[in-house]
Order: sequence, then structure tokens, then C-alpha cells
Amino acid sequence: MRNDKLGDSKQHWKYQQHCSEYILRTLKTSNYALTYADFGKIYSYGTLRNEMNEHVKQGKVLSLPKEWPKRFILVDWVSRPEYGCVQRNDKRSTVGRFDFLSYLESLDWTSPLSVHNLKLCFPVYQFRWLGTGWTYYSDSKSYSRVLELSYPVKVQCFDTGTVLMSVKCSTRPFPLDVNGLLALSNLLVEVKCALHATCIPEPMTWNIVHWHLNRDSEQLMGDCVGVHLTFRDLFDDSAQFYYKRELNKVRAEVSQSPKRSIQEVFENILNRDNADKGGKLKC
Repeated sequence: MRNDKLGDSKQHWKYQQHCSEYILRTLKTSNYALTYADFGKIYSYGTLRNEMNEHVKQGKVLSLPKEWPKRFILVDWVSRPEYGCVQRNDKRSTVGRFDFLSYLESLDWTSPLSVHNLKLCFPVYQFRWLGTGWTYYSDSKSYSRVLELSYPVKVQCFDTGTVLMSVKCSTRPFPLDVNGLLALSNLLVEVKCALHATCIPEPMTWNIVHWHLNRDSEQLMGDCVGVHLTFRDLFDDSAQFYYKRELNKVRAEVSQSPKRSIQEVFENILNRDNADKGGKLKC
């Protein structure tokens, strides 16, 4: 009886081993993403699923997220053009976000990585300091005003106690270098002075809610046909390539929500530049 059980166990192990090898061999031979159904009926669904899960845990196979039926690829395929919208996430052994920012930094364009369309916020829990020039909008429950400073800045004071300031500056983006950071810092000081209230916190503590990172091509000559392409990954992060008519340039742009303080982001950028010119910006 014991020998029969031992023999059955060995047979079961061989069955699993053959299935494991079959999965890798079939993926390699097919050379494209496969669903469970694509592996045929040689092995049961339960065996296929168990062995596939083992391959995923070991990092040999990746599953494409948000797909039904689920598809699987070999780990070496993430660099292929057809899987260009995804990349490996080693922590989860699945496929994660495409690093649009790294792509921007890799563009062989001489213009620096810059930022525009910033939104920053900070808390203020009473608005007795609001004077003339503010308009109340009932739909957004906020007081709003545009400050004409070195850059036009829209300021909204919400009933919730949050102040949101928006700087569009699409034609005059701030380069992410020392000079650009200094210009942005000076603008925020201008805003604080214009609001003229002791309850306004120091600008370096304000949080960046959202911004657009961009890199522009060289200036184009002659009449150019408008172009606007949007790329979206499987997690709905997006990037755009479009012709910026006011500048006669093509712009590559990524939307980000850093949700960090100005000081944290500044330190990140300066540390990157000081430590390694080829480093990556992580906002």
C-alpha cells in the first residue's frame, strides 16, 4: 500500500513537472501572449493554473493586468514594442506601470525637462483676511481671484479650508534645474506676499497636487501640421505628444500627481543633479 502511494506521488510530481515545462515551451514557441485556453486540453485547467502561478511567483512569467481572459508573457518580452505600454514590477511579479517619465528623460532633445500647469495647495482654516477682488462661486463653494504676478496665478479658497493655486505657464514652463526652481520659488513668495495674511504658511511647505512634466523639441521651421497623440497605459496614466503652435515645437508631456511638498520635490531634483547627472527623477 505504501509503495502504491509513493508511486502515485512520483507520478503526480512528474505530471506537474511536465506541465511546467510545457507552459514555458509553448510560450517560447508561440512567441506571443497566451491565455489558458491557448495551451489546449493536454493538462487540466487546475494543473495549468497551479503551475502558471508558480512561474509567476518565480518571476519566469508575467500576467498582463486588467485583462479577461488573462494573458501571460515571458519576462524577457517586456522590452518588445507590442508590450511597450507595460513593464515588470518585481514586488508583485506582475506587469506594472509604464515609466513615462523615464521615457521623457531619454528623449534626445536638447531642451531640459520642464514643468507647467502646476496646482499647489495648503490649508487655511479661516478666510477673514479676504478683501476686495474675490468672487464667490456657489457651485465650487470657493472664493476665487487671479493674481497678476510674474506669472498669472489663479487662487481658490474653498469652504473646506483648502487654498488651491494654479499656474498654467504652458508657453513658459519652469525647467527642472537650479534656475527654474529659483524662478518657481520666487513666484510662490510673490503669491504669499500678494495674499498678505499671517495665516498663510511658508511656500516650501505647500503641496504639489498636480503638474505636467514636459520636454520640447527644437523649434520647427515653416508651417507644421497639427498633431496630438495620447498614450495611456493599463493603469490610466497618460502621456501626450502634440504640436505646440505658440512655440513651433513638438511637446512630449506626462501628467503627474506628486502629492509632496515643494521642499521635498526640490530636494529630490537637486540631489539627483548633484549625485548623478543621469539619475532618475522620482516625483
